[in-house]
Amino acid sequence: MSDARNRRDGLALAGALPDRTLIAMIAAMAFLASLTLAGALGARSLSLRWAAGAAGLVTVQVPQPDNPASAPPSETATGKTRAEAALALLGTLPETMSVRRLSATELDTLLRPWLGVSGTAALPLPAVIEVHMHPGTHLDAGQETALRDVAPGTLIERNDEWRGRLAGLAGSLELCAALALAAVSFVAVAVTGMATRLGLGVRRDAVGILHGLGAADGYIAGRFGTRLGALGLAGGLAGVICGFPVLTLLYGITAPLYGGDATLTASVDQVRTLILGGLPRPVLIGLGIIPLIAMCLGWSTARIIVRLWLRRLP
Repeated sequence: MSDARNRRDGLALAGALPDRTLIAMIAAMAFLASLTLAGALGARSLSLRWAAGAAGLVTVQVPQPDNPASAPPSETATGKTRAEAALALLGTLPETMSVRRLSATELDTLLRPWLGVSGTAALPLPAVIEVHMHPGTHLDAGQETALRDVAPGTLIERNDEWRGRLAGLAGSLELCAALALAAVSFVAVAVTGMATRLGLGVRRDAVGILHGLGAADGYIAGRFGTRLGALGLAGGLAGVICGFPVLTLLYGITAPLYGGDATLTASVDQVRTLILGGLPRPVLIGLGIIPLIAMCLGWSTARIIVRLWLRRLP
């Protein structure tokens, strides 16, 4: 069995390289890379979703909505309340796609996390009107003035500032994730380099004899590269497999933020769906690439170090 393994790797590297330790270290780094990559992709997806939802959205708060409207003489707002007059005015603007007043139930749902209780209908709450604008349009100063004429004290809140903050947050998270992945890759290269040097030290005499007999540098470097690449692939797969359940659980918890269903049952079909397709497609693609990157780093690092080492031989 040992002789067969020695023949397969060409230089008996199976016993010269710390394969179990190297696999464990690469698996740990692949696990961290999986969490970092999934976190960055998830944060970006969530930011884009929220930003898209906030695009062109204007919130109008009309205080004392049931009081009569205070329209100028040119306005025909007789008999309308302040909320009705504001709705009518907003509905006639060419920039608006849709205008909707939030119901008492929706207001109660919005305020429950802040007030800690439900049933806020008795409170003197303003009317909250949700206005969706056409892309690239906004309420100008004249339209805001007209709105405040029919309902003095009206507050207008735009979401453009929040969109900018969300975009900045997503960009910062992506930058942090890129730095973290670069650090993990650097550590993986350093660990692979140390393992390669250790293998060269253990097989120094055998490598020197082969080199003296005319073995090409590419052959010797290729043996080390193939072995280290295989160990990197094994470690990368182990790390991703360990990270997959954690990411699946986290995605299940955060599913409501993405508009998904957070109710997870123990049926066989749902568990199979959760394991195979519960994570977003970009995250699954990223997890599949991590072992390949680990393999390429191990293969290329080993070949470069061995070639540099062979050049110093007489």
